[in-house]
Amino acid sequence: MTEAKTILIVDDDSAFVESVRDLLQAYGYTVVTASDGSQGLKTALEAKPDLMLLDVMMATNTEGFDVARRIRAIPELRAIPILLVTGMVRAMQLARVPQPDSDWLPVDRILEKPIDPARLIKEVERMLSTKPQGGKRNE
Repeated sequence: MTEAKTILIVDDDSAFVESVRDLLQAYGYTVVTASDGSQGLKTALEAKPDLMLLDVMMATNTEGFDVARRIRAIPELRAIPILLVTGMVRAMQLARVPQPDSDWLPVDRILEKPIDPARLIKEVERMLSTKPQGGKRNE
């Protein structure tokens, strides 16, 4: 029997965290959570999750961006796929969702809130199935 994959949700919206946690657990994932960037980094170091769902706007409007860059700078965390889940396009009235890049926004994928549950599960499954082996990222 294979061990359940662990997913870390870092988001300050408790209702979002609860609903996504319940959804992911229903699909057999182990879920750990953090309500801010500092706690998220600490939890990532402790839990070594297989995937991170990371919000952008928490204590600051860019906290998620800062956390993503810090994750990529820590050797033992660098290979964790990061799915950025955000409502910033609507909240900040941006023209479009920003795109990942290796310096400014080093995440693997971005989904805008609200997220359809079926789409979230499909993306999580896709990202976990393509996770690099041996802790190396292709950047």
